[in-house]
Amino acid sequence: MMRRRHKAAALCLAFLFVLPAFASCNSNDQGRSAGTGQESRDAGSGQESRDAGSAQEGRQAGSAQQTKTVAVLLPGPDEYFNATKAGMDRAAAEFGFEISYADADWDAERQMSQIEDFIEKKADILAICCVDADAVETAIPMALGANIPVIAFKNAIGRAPTGQYPGLVTFVGQNEEDTGETVGEHAKALLGAGGGKVIVIESDDSSTQQARRRAGFMKAIEAQPNIEVVYTASSEGDKENATSIIKYQIDYNTEFDLVYAQDAGSGVGAAAAIVEAGRRDSIYVLAIDGSVEAMQSVKDGLIDSTTWMSAKEEGYMAIEAANRYFNGESVPSVTQLAQILITKDNCDEYEAEY
Repeated sequence: MMRRRHKAAALCLAFLFVLPAFASCNSNDQGRSAGTGQESRDAGSGQESRDAGSAQEGRQAGSAQQTKTVAVLLPGPDEYFNATKAGMDRAAAEFGFEISYADADWDAERQMSQIEDFIEKKADILAICCVDADAVETAIPMALGANIPVIAFKNAIGRAPTGQYPGLVTFVGQNEEDTGETVGEHAKALLGAGGGKVIVIESDDSSTQQARRRAGFMKAIEAQPNIEVVYTASSEGDKENATSIIKYQIDYNTEFDLVYAQDAGSGVGAAAAIVEAGRRDSIYVLAIDGSVEAMQSVKDGLIDSTTWMSAKEEGYMAIEAANRYFNGESVPSVTQLAQILITKDNCDEYEAEY
């Protein structure tokens, strides 16, 4: 999640609800089952008058007639979040919420200031996709102290890879380690018992999300002793940077059999360098995130796999969780969406959203 340094990723929406290891702010302990959630939902403005009451009063009122405001904190501009917002807007129209968006432009301090501003303005609930998993932790007690509940989505707060965090209504999104492990298992299958050498291209070597994607990948390949990571570099989520990284390694005569790119753009960029060198038949390219370009590259045979998860559904489910909370319904502490591995065999079954 992650900036254009993290595009997002999603799967056939096998929604797994992880039971809380500790109580969330509303002591929920039940999950629910869901379908793919890809059916169309009627859109609308949802711009009715704002409820001036506190979140505490709103919860007691249940599904009162007054419109509640959801303050949505986005980490920065990204095509992924355009799709997320589309899902949120549909849900807001369906459930009668008003949404106020704020974009931190990838600045953790700016995001904290925006959170403080929404708390001062008495938003009814916060929905946060954090810039920094650690920096935003102080926002949770601040909001709860003002009787404003908090939902996290896309980028997990804190250190738990599941996204579970004390005080949250729920975390809606993927387990980044699971996503990395899914790609790692595919790498093992492609390389076979003979193994091979791997180059890892990270979007942002300082982000929690990228660290988790790497950890999951390493967990999978370390079970195969003949697979070795020979080089790691950060592309900053830039396709051209990824092309340059791989071109340099080819010119330097680095031996490698597979590239693991932690974002879609880097995967496409790496593939461009490999194709230019005439080595596409001997080097695998695996990516994360189902962007339009990545999905088309899989169809065209330029990369071997990427992953897919619905950004629209992720946004919809975050607002749906807010609605369930205010209606006094049970909300699981984690609402997990799984990333689906996309290959040439199944790429026509899924539509890119960003």
